[in-house]
Amino acid sequence: MTIQAWSRRAWLAAGAALVLWPALALAQPRPAPGADARLAALEREFSELRSELSALRERLDAIAGPAGDNRIVRISAGNSPAQGASGGAVTLMFFGDYQSVYSARAHYTIKRLLEEYPNVLKVVYKHYPLVTLHPQASEAALAAIAAEKQGKFWELNELLYQNGRRLDSGLYASLAEQAGLNLAQFERDRRAVGTLERLSEDEAAASQAGVGAVPALYLNGKPMQTWRYDYLRGQVEQMRKR
Repeated sequence: MTIQAWSRRAWLAAGAALVLWPALALAQPRPAPGADARLAALEREFSELRSELSALRERLDAIAGPAGDNRIVRISAGNSPAQGASGGAVTLMFFGDYQSVYSARAHYTIKRLLEEYPNVLKVVYKHYPLVTLHPQASEAALAAIAAEKQGKFWELNELLYQNGRRLDSGLYASLAEQAGLNLAQFERDRRAVGTLERLSEDEAAASQAGVGAVPALYLNGKPMQTWRYDYLRGQVEQMRKR
């Protein structure tokens, strides 16, 4: 076949298609009246169901926690400050950093749990400042240890978490005063060798436990997967029944 003959045949085919297309389109089955609206409604329902399923999965993860670490880590409380039930059935070890937003959230979650389980839960606090991320974390930890020497750890601990985003070297004396500390003693203690050694002990305990981020929470030695209230409350309930 010559190029001219092939070209002519192609043009004829194209012309026929143009002529027949409207007829073919008219021949296609058309949706029943209202079908588009019903289809749109079904699509909306499907989207809503997917959203509800996603929310349910998140809720279940919050309560049961994701599959995680089932090790039992032995961490000595040592001389670390503790509050709650002295002989409680459940002990929560909390490694925190005063400049960590998530440590602050864990702090407030744990306060809520202590209010709910005053005769069950004991909380032990240990310092793990992430100095590469938070330049004031070590100074804040030393201030808290100094406050502990005057029996005011929990008062200053609260103020440090409240002010975590604005911590600087000029703020500690003001917070110590708000906590009711003797300022002269506070300044001596936070620079003392013994205070530095106490911080080093906490950091060593964190390293031995395998802590890599904060907050790090251990409930009766079991690593917790999140600081969220529903999850921690469920874990406390399980532990207290054992």
